[in-house]
Amino acid sequence: MATTYKTPGVYVEEIVKFPPSVAQVETAIPCFIGYTEKAMNKINGDLKLKPTRITSLLEYERFFGFAKPETTISVTINDVATENGDTRSIVVDQPTSKQPFLMYYSLQLFFANGGGPCYIISVGRYGNDLDEEDAPVTTINSIAKLAEGLAELEKVDEPTLILFPDATKVSGIDKANFYGLYNSALLQCQNLQDRFTLIDTLSYDESSPTDPNIDDLRGVISAEKDTIKYGAAYYPHLETILDYAFDSSKIVLKHYSYTAKAYDQIAAGLEPIENATTGIDATVAKLVDVTTTPGDISGQISDLFLQMYSGGATGFNLAVTFESDPAKKTAFLEKLNILLTSLESLSLLRNSLNDEANAAISTISDEDMVIANNITSALTTFNSNFTAADKIDSVYKNLKALKKKIQDENATAKLLKIVSTDPVSFDKELKKLVEYDPFTSQTGITVSKNTFSPIKANLLTLLDAIKSVSGKDVNNGALNGRKLSTLETIDNVTFNKILTEIYNLPITLPPSSAIAGIYARVDRDRGVWKAPANVSLNYVIKPTVKITNTIQDNLNVDTVAGKSINAIRTFTGKGTLVWGSRTLAGNDSEWRYVPVRRFFNMAEESIKKATEQFVFEPNDANTWIRVRAMIENFLILQWRAGALAGAKPEQAFYVRIGLGQTMSAMDILDGKMIIEIGMAVVRPAEFIILRFSHKMQES
Repeated sequence: MATTYKTPGVYVEEIVKFPPSVAQVETAIPCFIGYTEKAMNKINGDLKLKPTRITSLLEYERFFGFAKPETTISVTINDVATENGDTRSIVVDQPTSKQPFLMYYSLQLFFANGGGPCYIISVGRYGNDLDEEDAPVTTINSIAKLAEGLAELEKVDEPTLILFPDATKVSGIDKANFYGLYNSALLQCQNLQDRFTLIDTLSYDESSPTDPNIDDLRGVISAEKDTIKYGAAYYPHLETILDYAFDSSKIVLKHYSYTAKAYDQIAAGLEPIENATTGIDATVAKLVDVTTTPGDISGQISDLFLQMYSGGATGFNLAVTFESDPAKKTAFLEKLNILLTSLESLSLLRNSLNDEANAAISTISDEDMVIANNITSALTTFNSNFTAADKIDSVYKNLKALKKKIQDENATAKLLKIVSTDPVSFDKELKKLVEYDPFTSQTGITVSKNTFSPIKANLLTLLDAIKSVSGKDVNNGALNGRKLSTLETIDNVTFNKILTEIYNLPITLPPSSAIAGIYARVDRDRGVWKAPANVSLNYVIKPTVKITNTIQDNLNVDTVAGKSINAIRTFTGKGTLVWGSRTLAGNDSEWRYVPVRRFFNMAEESIKKATEQFVFEPNDANTWIRVRAMIENFLILQWRAGALAGAKPEQAFYVRIGLGQTMSAMDILDGKMIIEIGMAVVRPAEFIILRFSHKMQES
């Protein structure tokens, strides 16, 4: 503030009496690095490899989607005739080929155990809402993408915990690559000194009292004390009550019964498909009907062509000069809606036919593989009219997208592009299905392409193959070979029983996400200095390995390498508890305990941020007093909260700064302000020892 005044007047000077304060940084903000269904805020892909802060599972679902549905859950229905009547049992087994993506389930477990704000880094997407440069991920083949996500995390300041939910599901990964990823995370923690890594074991072996996965972790993870003090490992994996996401249209039922009725159900399902008025053949005739070649053509596709090419009050006159007005667009949309309705009906009928054909294959495959192969071949031929490139399915999808475009557009030039000149336009899409000349008339024409022409013959071949199953199934019930999605309308009671059994299947997850939630809960309720142990886990049925005191002896204290692993155990009447709070540096007196390391992380980061305001301030006694007062006030608050041990503040911590204490005259000349801080952080009572002895009778 200026001290020289030249103009007469009254001047106000504000004198700083209070020292600045230290604001405590967040201590439990995990970052989950893994694979998501999507990564979208406003446009597809705008959040990929971008650390994104969320505060709830609802936000995660909005930006990153849901779990990938399982398709290989096995469902078997057994009907047995007994003296007391018919009984039905339902057996539902774990998916035979589980989806490798655990991010969504891990977030559920995190929030269920007390988690709050966190970061998500999406390194790959397995859904369909993708940008043009992306492609759906079906398997995780390497840790390279996870390593990319870790590199992006280094650019963000707030996260304090690092997790890799999907790392254990990398296809064919070995221990060197798996723990190498965690070594990279530990190095980042060491470099930045403001975060901590939660480490899972690659797998678990519930049959072995000396699980080799423990030795693998200790053998590959870093041995540097200054590195491993920034991480903690937890064992074993956890069985949870979370529900699988599943695709009911991909789950095929097996139904064994003393009364063979599988074909009866198939025959009933074929009736709508063969209906003379609304079946597949009738629907195709509505779409396009060529009476002679050359000759006349009719149907909804040629009606739409005529609307596009003919002139007059309603036609676009595409053959000459494109003309458009609201009346022409309305007339075109009316005919388009009729066409789309028929294509939708055809698609639904075809899906139903596929269900019946697959049910027939499943029904007869254990009786007559020749018939089963015949149905499979006929089904493949029939579907080729729909699923191949530029066939009915893709055109139907594009026509629906074009409908929305033409509804939203009125400019003549843009309408012309939508109708004719864009790569995906009505003219080009319709010509993939039916093409003929001339387009201004439906009489006396020659059809050069008609995708629908083979459908009738292929349909009859497929129906004949399916019907040859009749009378040959001997032990398959009415539900055999049917999709779970179709069962709700056929047998609602059995459908709901199957759903109950599927939801009862436990999902096994690595423990790190639950532990991150525990860290957040304990930090919020007690403080970062409280050990996150002797705390129960929510949504957990049991650990996958039952750990005894003898087994934990070796986990907790590693006499060879000093790498402690925290056990998760089940206790009678208490449930599943976290029963350990050691860092990987379990034999190190300074950094043995997780709360000590994490408290120092918090204190160092908080004081560092608060002290930045003094950069380039005069390096003199006035500044030193303010800095010391600021830090001492912060540490007194921590001492009062119970984080520091000591009956008095001077016994709990010290802050030293000044010439002759922490700095020499040369340090000051070099622009260095050196502050020394010592803290007696409370440590957990890991071993409570009760000593008993006999006492002599005194009276």
